[in-house]
Amino acid sequence: MILEFIRIKNWRSFYGENDLWVSTDPLKNVTLIRAENGVGKTSLLAAINWCFFGILPSENEFENPTKLVNEFSIEADGASKAQVQIDFIHDGRTYRASRTYDQRTETTNPLALSEILDGGEVPTSKARPDRFINSVIPREMAPHFFFYGEATSRYTGSSGAKKFGEAVKGILGSTVARMALGDLQKAFRDYNKQAADNTGSQAQDIESQIVTVDGRIASAEEQLGKLETEISAADSRIERLNQELAGAEPTKKAQKIRAGLEAQIKLKETHKSKAEDRSQKWFQRYSTAILAEELVREANKVISQEDTRGKLPAPYDQKFVDEILEDENCICGRPFEKGSIEFEKIKSLLDTAGDQAVMSRVMSTTSALGNLSAKAENAWVDYERNNEELKTLTGEVARLDSDLLEISKELSENPLTDISEKEAARSRAITQKRQAEARTIELKTAINSYETQKNNLKLQLNQLTEKSEAARRYVKRAQLSAALTNRLEERLKREEENARSAIEREIDEIVQKFMRKPAKVSLDRNYQLLLLDERQTEVAKSTGENQLLGLAFTGAIAKYAKERENDNDDILLPGTVAPLVVDSPFGHLDPLYRGSVAEFLPKLASQVILLVSTSQASDAVMASLGKKIGSEYVLTRHNRSEQKNKVSETLEIRGKSYDLTKYNSEIEGTCIVEVTG
Repeated sequence: MILEFIRIKNWRSFYGENDLWVSTDPLKNVTLIRAENGVGKTSLLAAINWCFFGILPSENEFENPTKLVNEFSIEADGASKAQVQIDFIHDGRTYRASRTYDQRTETTNPLALSEILDGGEVPTSKARPDRFINSVIPREMAPHFFFYGEATSRYTGSSGAKKFGEAVKGILGSTVARMALGDLQKAFRDYNKQAADNTGSQAQDIESQIVTVDGRIASAEEQLGKLETEISAADSRIERLNQELAGAEPTKKAQKIRAGLEAQIKLKETHKSKAEDRSQKWFQRYSTAILAEELVREANKVISQEDTRGKLPAPYDQKFVDEILEDENCICGRPFEKGSIEFEKIKSLLDTAGDQAVMSRVMSTTSALGNLSAKAENAWVDYERNNEELKTLTGEVARLDSDLLEISKELSENPLTDISEKEAARSRAITQKRQAEARTIELKTAINSYETQKNNLKLQLNQLTEKSEAARRYVKRAQLSAALTNRLEERLKREEENARSAIEREIDEIVQKFMRKPAKVSLDRNYQLLLLDERQTEVAKSTGENQLLGLAFTGAIAKYAKERENDNDDILLPGTVAPLVVDSPFGHLDPLYRGSVAEFLPKLASQVILLVSTSQASDAVMASLGKKIGSEYVLTRHNRSEQKNKVSETLEIRGKSYDLTKYNSEIEGTCIVEVTG
């Protein structure tokens, strides 16, 4: 898909018809849209998502989702509808997608699709426009092409791992394959039930118990999903409040200190988790040596009674002694004569030589017991060292937590009501997150217990059905369903692993080139996106670094989808060429990182539309974008009110002045203005 033209009519803050031509030049593939905050950047991105897929952002990012028609158009013109229209190219043809919203009934009309031929609009032969759009950009891939840049840090950290995994699966287009998995799993359950029905009442009772346990697992997993969503939402609220507190002059210093303390705590908690893991594995590693300590002492007593000191093991004694006697030269280099005292002493070694088998056993046993004894001694050294490390880390975390509490107390008691309310809201979000995390651990433990119970029941059921001739054919069908399920799951795992590895390499390449700290990217099998130092220890990330990683991830999956465009896979949807539309990509980045993002994003997608505030379109950004900008627009906010003491807001672009805000205007709302020259 290549976007050509966007028209929005009375949509949210935009009054009247506003047109925007998207750059289709492969060398100048960036369309830059500049506006101040609150003027309409997020609304413009939402319009694209909504037109194609009927998707609106969450209420955290998009207030009043049922009020989509511009309020001034309702008041002044009696308007009741908003419309978004998008022209795009696919497979050499130009299409027009449009969607309308009726404010009176709060109804979103179905997607309309037509084809543009010779400048005219003709009905398309596509029976289901939504299905056609879904074939061009699968719905599950859409959020990763049209997304909100300030929320990209949601892909980092433990709660972000789930979203990262969903993104990778979405970009693979594995929805159909996963539906097939669901069908196979249902068939497996049905065949098992039929096998139990053909076995007897005891088998039916066990099958009923399995169904009950399955229901408990499904319920727990559903609750787990809700809790993960709750944790993610809490993270978003905390992040937003952190940004607001960091931007307020009275709290800027305290918030900066708190961010540093939280980064230290995260690092200490990582080390503490590793120490706790070592403690759990300590007995497993040293149990044999510790339990054998008494045995080692007793064995050493027995072995000490076997005289091996000064003896040569057979059969090496005969040849060794004969050669010394023949040479009449001791191994120390001292000569002796035949018949001398020295000669007789050396010869007598043959009389005291040990039995080969006995000597060998004694020596190997002594060596083994020595190793066990040394390992037991090391066990307690490791135990003490690990306990001391745990004690130290626990103390350090407690101290840092205490410092955090002091800062929170200071901010909550701030005389400015707005600041104290934000701090209180932040504290509530943290409490909610911790409660959700604690409940998550409980649910995961319960699920493991249910799985064990289910496996035991299945074992009993299998033993019963094997004895029934009537049940065997259903058992075979269930086994076939299970085998097909396993094959499909393994195939999906391989595809996801290939995607994970490719995306990890792309992100790492970006980090190696653009991030200022020396670090390597790790995207583990659970989709945790981490930065590691040369010792493979996790590096704490700032808000800006989280956003840089999130944007690198977004660009990487866009590139991966583009590379898979012509894949003819039997279970996965092919990749797609799609525009990358990003709202506020530079929000929390410093000048260096802003320039870096502006450099790498245009290289990863065929088209890039950047919606930025004027401060985000800094010198570093513009220097990196350079000649890549093919189209440029400014969003101007019109106000009917008088300017009074408000500062005039204008923007100078290539020698021309553009208003960001207009007062004493005849209209109320935002208009799109093209930058020319």
